[in-house]
Amino acid sequence: MAVVAGLVALTVLLAFMANYRDSVRSDAESTRVLVADRQLDSGTAGDAIAEAGLYRTIEVRGDEAADGAFADPDALRGKHATTTIYSGQQLAAADFAAGVSPVAGRLVGTDRALSVPVDAAHGNIGRVRTGSKVDVLGGFNAEQSGGRARPVLDILARDVLVLEAPDKSASGSGVGGGKAREVVLRLSDREATRVAFASDQGNVWLTIRPPTLAKDSKINTVEAGSLLGLGSIPTRGGGR
Repeated sequence: MAVVAGLVALTVLLAFMANYRDSVRSDAESTRVLVADRQLDSGTAGDAIAEAGLYRTIEVRGDEAADGAFADPDALRGKHATTTIYSGQQLAAADFAAGVSPVAGRLVGTDRALSVPVDAAHGNIGRVRTGSKVDVLGGFNAEQSGGRARPVLDILARDVLVLEAPDKSASGSGVGGGKAREVVLRLSDREATRVAFASDQGNVWLTIRPPTLAKDSKINTVEAGSLLGLGSIPTRGGGR
């Protein structure tokens, strides 16, 4: 009986040691996790983190990985941070929740969201959709010496993302035969000032870009003289 008991005890001890060795090996194995590349304030959208690369990938031991740590940036999409995440901190499920603002969630860095009032004709209402890419044109009267007005039109911004757009044109009076509707555009902070000025002082048009393989021509500022072949003003750019 003593020999049998000793063999049983030895068997249990060997099994325990084998399990412990496997556990230690598992903890020592490295795994990939995402960590914040800078401080991320509460409310930061996972889509913005993924698109702007506000993370880096590191390898840690298995026992050092946080519970629910993300390894794939696509797992952040459709979520937002529920607390402040500090630089170097692992991005984990416990610090994120589902849902994100369709506007603020697409903004990073110098991005700004600007609501531009346009009628059906000027804004391509009903054709421009949320997610469309557009160019923004601005036309207004530039004052010349002597107080005379000179109508000009210029490209204010290119390849602009539409964050929100109405589905259909509204009925009613207004410029272009329709009531003004609001289209929310993602612009740089510089572009936002140009578009806001043109919208306040003149008219803004939204032209729809091709969804793929879009190209941009070098276009001069348009005025009456250039249309009649009497010369043109050098372009001011207008690109992002």
